[in-house]
Amino acid sequence: MRGSARPGSDDDGRIVIYQSTDREGSTFSLSPATRRKLEERFGDNFQVTPRIFVAHAKSGSFERLHGRQAKQLLALLTGFDNDLMGQLGDIEFRNPVTDQLILTDPGPAGLSGNVSGQQSR
Repeated sequence: MRGSARPGSDDDGRIVIYQSTDREGSTFSLSPATRRKLEERFGDNFQVTPRIFVAHAKSGSFERLHGRQAKQLLALLTGFDNDLMGQLGDIEFRNPVTDQLILTDPGPAGLSGNVSGQQSR
């Protein structure tokens, strides 16, 4: 995949959130390309949080996390209010090591708690 347009690259509208999961919970962060793109587009309105850790109450609960908390995770990672988040494109949750797609979401405008897309580990 190196050398080709990757998810979260500056030439597409997707927001890539990397998700690392272990038995304790998940750590979320914006991909470097997404971070650069948002800094260029939104300037001082973009207040990046490097990482967010969310503990899981029980094994397997991370699979249900996206639908209920995707909007909140994005707001915490970007510092954006609802108006600014409404200007963002589709969201992809990806593994930061393999770049494997974990889940896609129709974007902040569609983040109502229902998640569409595919999940894999």
